[in-house]
Amino acid sequence: MHVVDGQGDLLGLIRDDLPKRGASCKMAGMAGPGESAYTFYDREIAARAQVWLREQAPKHRGRPWILFVSFVAPHFPLTAPPEHFYRYYNLPRLPLPKRYAKERRPRHPYLKEYGASFAYDEHFNDADKVRRAVAGYFGLCSFLDENIGKILTTLADCGLSGSTRVVYTSDHGDNLGARGVWGKSTMYEESARVPLVMAGPGVAAGAVCPTPTSQVDFFPTALAAVGVRDALPPEFPGRSLFDIAAAPPAPGRLIFSEYHGMGSTSGVFMVRKGRHKYVYYTKFSPELFDLDTDPEEVDDLAQRAGHEGLLARCHAALAGVCDPIAVDARARRRQLEVLARHGGRAAVIARGDFGFSPPPGIRPEFQKVLPSL
Repeated sequence: MHVVDGQGDLLGLIRDDLPKRGASCKMAGMAGPGESAYTFYDREIAARAQVWLREQAPKHRGRPWILFVSFVAPHFPLTAPPEHFYRYYNLPRLPLPKRYAKERRPRHPYLKEYGASFAYDEHFNDADKVRRAVAGYFGLCSFLDENIGKILTTLADCGLSGSTRVVYTSDHGDNLGARGVWGKSTMYEESARVPLVMAGPGVAAGAVCPTPTSQVDFFPTALAAVGVRDALPPEFPGRSLFDIAAAPPAPGRLIFSEYHGMGSTSGVFMVRKGRHKYVYYTKFSPELFDLDTDPEEVDDLAQRAGHEGLLARCHAALAGVCDPIAVDARARRRQLEVLARHGGRAAVIARGDFGFSPPPGIRPEFQKVLPSL
């Protein structure tokens, strides 16, 4: 993906007195049928992957190879090719965002700050816009499926299916209006939990592994896939997914995530251990959910008496991974250094907001930013 002017989204460096982003209107405004720079980009990625498999993969039959294919869909803009968009838009019972009604939304201050800074939901001022956004997202998921299907078909056509492992995952999910939030940047399941599907030699067909995994597991997985073992220090937190799948289930494995980015005045840390998810904010009160009994994360146990011991154990698990206060302070120092290098707060706000990173060769459209909320 293109890093705009070699700098990217500098507004994300501002972590206090959050500015209001002007390009947030693109979330609702671009939702609908059609093509975007992203769908054209993904079509080109799919084409190049097919060409590589046909022309380059045969040159490596004597040694292992890895092809990394990174699609943008279903990232917004929620503009989906018409054949995919209308498949969902015309459904009489298209599922709409959960807990979207204002009276059903959680009132956590982190969500309030994030929502005010990005202001996506301000532009969903009628029910049809919400419907178009959901249909656009689902349509982009089907568009992604189409492109992945082309690559897997090519793999089969080239006689490589029997000797190639395929792993599908994502870098994040999307709130898609749930709880009134659009985009990512939260620790709720719809944003933080991502798919993981594997197939190929050594992977049992149709098997489901209940052990929680993390993206830190992909590095040792890639090494194992090409025959490299014992290359990582023992303290490295990731494990090969092949080893995880072959081992007895470990549903209590600790999973960790953190966030220090745009739209947040607080560092956010999450640990998942067994049935419980603990979200720690350096600035706000924590959240605690039992994902077995409350998979939709509606009942925040941290706000209910009688869970003090569980909260303490979850925080101890987080402390076993890192010192969240120290990590947050280090991130902020670094962000302030980079912000100063680019002229400081005023200069970055004057530069504007482009909403989403453009593909190579496409210039972004900057929108005005309000200095503070």
